[in-house]
Amino acid sequence: MHNKEEIKEWYSKNEILGIYPIGVTTYKKRIKKLKSPEYDGKTRIKKKILTNSNLKSINEREIHVSVLEELFGKNRKPNLNNVTNVIKWVKNQHWDWIGNIVPSNTHPYEIKFKMELVFNRLKRNKRGHITLFYSIEENSRDSYYHSHFLIKDTSKCLTKKEILETLELITEENTQDETRIHLKAYDQNKYGNRGSCYSIKQVEFGYDILN
Repeated sequence: MHNKEEIKEWYSKNEILGIYPIGVTTYKKRIKKLKSPEYDGKTRIKKKILTNSNLKSINEREIHVSVLEELFGKNRKPNLNNVTNVIKWVKNQHWDWIGNIVPSNTHPYEIKFKMELVFNRLKRNKRGHITLFYSIEENSRDSYYHSHFLIKDTSKCLTKKEILETLELITEENTQDETRIHLKAYDQNKYGNRGSCYSIKQVEFGYDILN
């Protein structure tokens, strides 16, 4: 969830709702766990000064960063029509692979078909649960489209060779002059959520979560 350089320790309700794809009702249900002895010292009440209000201040709950993922990080696939929650959900997953494909002369509906084919091939002999997120973007040099994607493999058994061979079924192979397929392992410690942010920088041409 957090970049390595972040040092913030305490988060308010509004900050948590801005990070995780949950609503106020879910937030209230999950903070009930804070009453358990195991969460002693993981929450605090801090006075917040208000401006432009009849109240001078309010008491605001803050929760320690060390338990945020445990309390709020386990969420089901979001409603795909809610772009804000989709983006939050993607940013909070621990992905194993990141990449993009640039097939020639391809329209958005063709990208959708290609990525569904990749997903079905990868999960065909799955040893764990496969999740694939992809977004569709317009090419900068022509009127066609490409895709950025993220893959999570709970078994941690998918190999780069296996994924590349599958991607080569839907787009041309790389040459010395052209890179049509880009794929690398996702380093959570190095990239934090920056890689997933990059993969969802544009979503207006389409996106999907396959799992």
